[in-house]
Amino acid sequence: MSDAPSREHLLARIAELEAQVAQHQFERACFALLRSHMTEGFCVLEMLDGPEGALSDYRYILNNAACVHHTAHPKHMGQTVRELIPDEADSWVLRFAEVVRTGQPAHFEQRLVATDRHLSIAAYPLGPPCDRRVAVLFTGIPASDQITNTLLASARKRADEATTNNKLLGELVDHSLANVFAADRDLRLIAINRTARETFERLHDFTPKVGDHIPKIMAMQPEIMRSLEPVWPRVLAGEAFAQTISVGTPGTQRHYDMRYNPLIDAEGQIQGGYLFAYDITARIQEQEQLRQTEEALRQSQKMEAIGQLTGGIAHDFNNLLGGILGALELAEKRLNEGRAEACRHMLGIVQQNASRASSLVQRLLAFARQQALMPQAVDVHHLVAGMHDLIHSSIDSNILFVDATLPGQWLVRVDPPQLESALLNLCINARDAMLKGGMLRIGCQNCALDAIQAASLQLEPGDYLKIVVEDTGCGMPENITTRAIEPFFTTKPLGQGTGLGLSMAYGLIRQSGGHLDIDSTPQGGTRINLYLPRNDSAELLGASSAYPTVSPSPSNTNRCIVLVEDQPTLRMVIREVLEERGYRVQTYAEGTRAVQALSQGLRPALIIADIGLPGAVDGYQVANAYREYDDELPVLFITGYGNDLEIDRLNTATRTALLHKPFELTLLTSQVDQLLSAARHGPATV
Repeated sequence: MSDAPSREHLLARIAELEAQVAQHQFERACFALLRSHMTEGFCVLEMLDGPEGALSDYRYILNNAACVHHTAHPKHMGQTVRELIPDEADSWVLRFAEVVRTGQPAHFEQRLVATDRHLSIAAYPLGPPCDRRVAVLFTGIPASDQITNTLLASARKRADEATTNNKLLGELVDHSLANVFAADRDLRLIAINRTARETFERLHDFTPKVGDHIPKIMAMQPEIMRSLEPVWPRVLAGEAFAQTISVGTPGTQRHYDMRYNPLIDAEGQIQGGYLFAYDITARIQEQEQLRQTEEALRQSQKMEAIGQLTGGIAHDFNNLLGGILGALELAEKRLNEGRAEACRHMLGIVQQNASRASSLVQRLLAFARQQALMPQAVDVHHLVAGMHDLIHSSIDSNILFVDATLPGQWLVRVDPPQLESALLNLCINARDAMLKGGMLRIGCQNCALDAIQAASLQLEPGDYLKIVVEDTGCGMPENITTRAIEPFFTTKPLGQGTGLGLSMAYGLIRQSGGHLDIDSTPQGGTRINLYLPRNDSAELLGASSAYPTVSPSPSNTNRCIVLVEDQPTLRMVIREVLEERGYRVQTYAEGTRAVQALSQGLRPALIIADIGLPGAVDGYQVANAYREYDDELPVLFITGYGNDLEIDRLNTATRTALLHKPFELTLLTSQVDQLLSAARHGPATV
């Protein structure tokens, strides 16, 4: 039996091979069609071994027409890359050699320097590894186009990000707690957020929408339009600002913090404005509740202080009134018994206690900073020198007094008698702290306080004279020092002091624009520092020269004095004492009658007027009316209230003095004589 294939077997094999050839021809035709019409560049590379080593070169074995289009560089089959582009062959060989070594596709972008083309490349291993072939698909554009495309892509990315950000920002604004509005120059709404729409719906029963004309939709809300009218021109002028407004009736009132800003386009033109309105009603209500709580606390503290103050006043005044009433009762008894000398002694006690009561009132006013002051330029060295005898008589013999003040230091502006009284009280406090003796020293020095130093003393920066009163006594612990300036606070046993010495000094210094502080340690002595502002006035007075006594003169006869005082008893007493000195006194109980007398030809040499007169005309107005005829007419004001003398209510401040009720009659006559002796012209007659 023969092993040769049968005829049928051969024919079948021939038919199979013909079919395969036909399939290959079909696929080749399809490949040729695709290769010629595909827009991507296509080529097949065969890696070669060269002088530089294995896989160090490649040649083109297949390409399509688009290959030249994308690279702008013609190629011939069989040509190697080192022949075609020798200067940049290494960078391309490395890319395709890696595909052969790994058998993995590669995707990369690279510039073809020879033609300045930017290529996007996909490389695939083709066939078995031993063939060392790579199929390459790629596209290419000019490198400048790639830069443009990169910029466009970046711009699109930024635009997408901006759109996303704007959308997020819009959502945030729409859900903000602020009421947000934007309007064009004609006050037509171009934006409104959800919070604002809900607010209008809740408070005004309608919801504004974009396109609404604000004056039209707010026609029924004139209060809101009135608040908008003055601010909109400012917004259109480019101003950004804030204001707080209140809308509604008491009980339903709402408070808003309004933030206005101009709406500016890309060219910098103002196209309208936008508003953020924050509802701060809750905050305002909380602040009001806090204010009421603080006020209640202050009132509580005031009542506590008043209770302490009243107790001290009651104790001291009851002691004084007890002495006065007792002395008057004994005086009446002695008068009935015909014992005139004993009666005179009792009246002296009455006068002494009344004087102490007057001093107590002045100290209270000093603490409250309500006493009327007559500030003058004062040389403290001269003032303290005039107090030597008074200080020596007030302290014990075992205490050494040292006057360390120096001449030529800065003048201060202060009421001299009040400063004398404050210094004397501090000296008495020092005496009481040195029962076994010691040293009392008064000194002063110029101090220029900068902003930090002044702030620590609750003062304005500037020049001050620092007066120091110090002793070597028992000192005070911190808990006592912090309360030392409180009224009637004292560590002395009941009845051994009013407790007003330090508080009076503190009130005077603060009212004079200065500060008082205390530096004290137990058994280490006490140092009181008084800061008074510098005065550059050329005028210079000392306390001892403030009220010189002028002897009566026969020329007083027929000099007319107008006395305006509403208290009948005091008016009668002043009239009698002045008439005893030879003056003619015309009295009035209220200011209107005194001014009418001026129109009837009355021209006095001096006016004595109570500041607080009843009716429509007070003491200032009386003085000014008379000074219309004589601008240097002397005026002596008297007052029972502690307000400062209001110099600005006078036409002129020359030849003006002030007395506090109650006052000694000798002080009254001294002031009258002093003012009249300084007058430029002689007496006027009625």
